[in-house]
Parts: sequence; C-alpha cells; structure tokens
Amino acid sequence: MKKRLVVACSGTKHLAKTVARKARAAYGKILVDRFPDTEIRVRLPEVKSKEVYFVQSFYPQKKDINDKVVEILFAAETAKELKAKKIFLIAPYLAYLREDKRFEKGEAINAKILAKLFKIFNKVYVVEPHLHRFKKFSDFFPNATRINLTGEVSDYIKKNIKEPYILVGPDEESQQWVEPIAKKLNSRYIILKKKRFDSKKVKISGKNIKVERTIIIDDIISTGNTMLEAAKKFSGEIYFIGMHGLFSENALGKLRKKGKVIVSNSIPSVVSKIDCSDALAKVIK
Repeated sequence: MKKRLVVACSGTKHLAKTVARKARAAYGKILVDRFPDTEIRVRLPEVKSKEVYFVQSFYPQKKDINDKVVEILFAAETAKELKAKKIFLIAPYLAYLREDKRFEKGEAINAKILAKLFKIFNKVYVVEPHLHRFKKFSDFFPNATRINLTGEVSDYIKKNIKEPYILVGPDEESQQWVEPIAKKLNSRYIILKKKRFDSKKVKISGKNIKVERTIIIDDIISTGNTMLEAAKKFSGEIYFIGMHGLFSENALGKLRKKGKVIVSNSIPSVVSKIDCSDALAKVIK
C-alpha cells in the first residue's frame, strides 16, 4: 500500500491527479459541499498512517478564495484527528501575501496571520510566492518553502519563441524572476522602473526600445496594467509571461490585443501553457 497520498482540493482538480501519477503516490480528493446557509462541509479519503499532501490553489473560482482557506484548514485538522502520519500543503498559487506590514492603524498583517494558521502543516510548498518586504519565507513563515519555475519558463521560451528577443522585468520586484531565467537562456534582460499611483494606475519610466521580440515576465498577472504599460516601451512582437494568471477586470482580453499571453497552470486558464506538475511532484518524491 502506498504511504504517500496526494489529495486534490477544490482549486486543483485540474492538476493534482497528474502530480500524484508523476510522484508515484496514491490519489484522492476532498469532497466539499454546503449546508443551506453556505457553511462548508469537508470529507477526506482514508488518511490514517499516510503522508498526506494536500494540493490547493487559492484563486477566485465559483466562490472567493476565503472558501479555499477554510476548506484547507478544516481538511488539515481533520487529517490530524484521523491520524495521518504527516500533513503537507502544496500551493500552486498562495494568496494573502501582499499585506505583509501594517500600512494603516488597526490593519491586519495578513501574511503573518496566514503563516500562523498554516503551522498545522509539517511543510508548506508554494509555487513562486509574491513576497514584497519579506525577502524570504524564513522571515515570517518558517515551515514554508518556495518552488521556482525558472526551468519550466526557460524551456517554454526555448521551444516556442524565436530569437532574437529581450527579456524585460516591468518593475524592480520582477528581477527575482527575470534574472535567473535570463541566465539559463544566456539572454540579455532589462528591468524597468515603475511608479504606482493606486491599484489600477501605474507609470513605467525609461526610453522606448526597438527590438524584434520582447518577452515581459512577472510573477502575477492580475489587472495586467503593469505589463500593458511596460509594453508601450517596445516595438515588435510582444510576449507576456506570468507565473500565475489571475486575469481580473478582463486583463486577458486587453493583453491579447497587444501580444501573446502565457502563464503556468498554477491557476487553470486558456493560456496556461507552462506545466508546473513536475515541479510539484519533485517535492513529494
């Protein structure tokens, strides 16, 4: 009997079964339904004496991401009660990391609270987390580890985008993703400077550049405004690559008018062309 069990949560029905197969682990799924007042009811497969790897991606679906947080916390506590040997969380996309300081009086520091709630797991694995002022998980989330997609993104570019091209980071934060990909591809890259006025309005500074192909890389594509502003600086073909595609406010439609959009399948979409299942399976092996 296999001692490692991969459990698909509501946000990873598109991904968890493949991860289990590649990791040579058993597969099961959480059954979630609701009471008339919308309370969540969670039921697990057999977990006794097993190393249980819950795979949950925290993105808006039929309901908001808060349902997925409640689901995984209830599932983890239940697995512990049912005598699972160890419990792990693999998060292809993890929300609640942007609020990592108290910006206004009385405001919750969501990232630190999430880290406390997730102490129930022996280990938490997160695909390309969006860290701001905390530069590494050990600063606030001691049982969390980053899974990077440098290899997967580099391989996609090698196979699908012709040279010559330039890699572009739309702001200073994006350098942590752009630089290692550029090194792997032996490609030149530039990092632009961004000034944010509010959640929707940004300004990218720098000169316009003539180049045959531009690949703009960032971790999260949400409204797409940062990438669209960055694209204005370049001529030729434009490629937008994101680790996670949230695509709020019709961002995908806007970006596709300007270039080709590619994201990983950490969140399922029609442009999820970069497969992260190998990276997830490796942490189980």
